[in-house]
Amino acid sequence: MTRVKSRESRVEGRGTPERSVSRLPALIVAWRSDAGGIAPSVIEFLDKKLGFEVFGEIEPLGFFSLDGVRIEDDLIQFPESRFCLCRARNIIILDSDAPSREHYQFLNAVLDFAQHHFKVKELYTIGGIVSASAHLSPRQVFSVVNRRKLKGELAPYGVEINMDYQTPPGSMPTLSSFLLWVAKKRGIPGCGLWVNVPFYLSAVGDPTASKYLLEVLDRRFELGLDFKELNREIEKLNEDVDQLMRQDADISRYIQMLERGIALSESEGEKLAQEVAGFVKR
Repeated sequence: MTRVKSRESRVEGRGTPERSVSRLPALIVAWRSDAGGIAPSVIEFLDKKLGFEVFGEIEPLGFFSLDGVRIEDDLIQFPESRFCLCRARNIIILDSDAPSREHYQFLNAVLDFAQHHFKVKELYTIGGIVSASAHLSPRQVFSVVNRRKLKGELAPYGVEINMDYQTPPGSMPTLSSFLLWVAKKRGIPGCGLWVNVPFYLSAVGDPTASKYLLEVLDRRFELGLDFKELNREIEKLNEDVDQLMRQDADISRYIQMLERGIALSESEGEKLAQEVAGFVKR
């Protein structure tokens, strides 16, 4: 108890959320490192459309390795775990790097904070999973739940609810699965939502996959989102890939193989991913 309490004491709150407690029953957890950057892109879109305010954060010491830091766009990136609040809707967000140690204590600190300040009633984790599909193929949102009743509630949103997922033997459960288990022990209904991302878009982002996931959240929480800008991003990416296909016969053949359900060799897959990433980024 002392160890968990010490973790709790390092969660710093800001503002006065008590006035909005009754309107904030759901927590959405977004880990920053996932396939295609789906979770960060979804949170960025929601922030732009709904407006979030940072309410609290978990200090990184003890949960993250501070021996080195990432450098992105010439800026030092320290690990962060921020709670963001949307007062106009029934949601709060945990926008966080994945902890590298003390996972159980970290996840309990997350739920301690969310329950104490916001009285959360539901939990959702979001992210992407790599697939051997083509970029013009429909995406699918998959779900794993910690309570059976959520299957019936998610079914109307086009979510795949009969996913029989098990952690591979000898592997650790994903952080999202671990969080769902911790939430279940506390009596909090939880759902993990994943959308498939074509492997050759994992390095450049997949706005189509982001939209599929956003549409589920939009309907679930009645957010009234406008997808015009995101639709333009989708069109631009598709145009870029189509242009590359016209210029490179091998790339065109690889993508057509994927569209027909034909697996690529390791070298073909690597070339496809490298060429698409290089072309789109240029």
